[in-house]
Amino acid sequence: MTIPIKQKKDIVRTSAGFAAVLVLAGGLIWLGNRNDAGSEVERLRSGILTAHQIKAAFQTVGGRVVERPYDEGATVQAGTVLMRLDSTDVDLAIESTEAQIRQAEAQMRLVQESVELALAQAATAERSQWRRIEAAEAARKSAEAAFVRAQAEWRRAEDLFPKGAVSRSAYDAAKAARIAAREALSSAERSVDVLAVGAPQTDRVRLVKTGSAEGMRLDEIVNARRAAETERTQLEVYGAQREGLEASLRQLRVNASRLELVAPEKARVTDVLYEKGELISPAAPAVLLETDRFYVDIYVSEASLGTPREGMVVRCRAPALERDVEGTVRLIDAAPDFADLKMVRERGQADLKLFKVRIDVPRTEGLLAGMTLDVEVQS
Repeated sequence: MTIPIKQKKDIVRTSAGFAAVLVLAGGLIWLGNRNDAGSEVERLRSGILTAHQIKAAFQTVGGRVVERPYDEGATVQAGTVLMRLDSTDVDLAIESTEAQIRQAEAQMRLVQESVELALAQAATAERSQWRRIEAAEAARKSAEAAFVRAQAEWRRAEDLFPKGAVSRSAYDAAKAARIAAREALSSAERSVDVLAVGAPQTDRVRLVKTGSAEGMRLDEIVNARRAAETERTQLEVYGAQREGLEASLRQLRVNASRLELVAPEKARVTDVLYEKGELISPAAPAVLLETDRFYVDIYVSEASLGTPREGMVVRCRAPALERDVEGTVRLIDAAPDFADLKMVRERGQADLKLFKVRIDVPRTEGLLAGMTLDVEVQS
């Protein structure tokens, strides 16, 4: 069957038009895919206005709740007591530690007084001993002089007796006097030796020359002082014990101060997690607070990462209020993996890494947590 020329031309035109439509449609779909990824990035530059949350918890202490004066929805000021724990155990521990400190201090005073008394007694005994030594030395010197005289009389009688110049009785008397004087001198020397036990030879020589025992080192006194100094070491033991107890007392007082949970700043109570009478563990959140400080998180792509900078002031649009507010970029951090986008590139699939940008927004009239903010970030 032969097709007319005019009909052939119509068929060609129709086929070409249909092909053009297919090409145009394919191009639109491809552009649409690209624009979808770009639009997604743009949409992620909007964020939800969020109030900073505080999980108020007791620091390092726990116990039974005895007071919780505020319920959900209450507005509290900085320093307001949100919850109070039973202080009975801490109060008893403080009283016990204070008593132990007083006992340690009393023991230190007793030891100190004992040491001071022992040292004073040693000093008194030392001076008394010096005086006794001086008296004994004086007696020794006197006995020595008497012996010298008796020795001279006996020698004289010993020379004269054979010549008949002195009688037997006179000779015997001189001899007896010499022996008695010798014994008296020996006794006096022993007295000095006993009183001056441990004295250095230099001190003994000085005693003989001057008759003074002042400053003489004596074993008895040295031992008494050494015993006192040994007892003084107990002061260090009690002192260390007191320091340890005082450190414990300081920690107990800190713990006592932490039995009151206070609001760190003006905020609204959103939840109270424990009731009166319940036990709470240290560091467990007890009261949830919502502060007056707002922030919004947006996500930007790697390509736009260089635009926002920490500390930078950006313009935020509140669609619900139809007005702009200024915010300050506080931090830029890698977004979670689920926030990454997939883009089609010439070489196939590739991740488009996103980064979270947190912006602090000051509280202004009309702004409420949960509102949407559009943040202007130039690409």
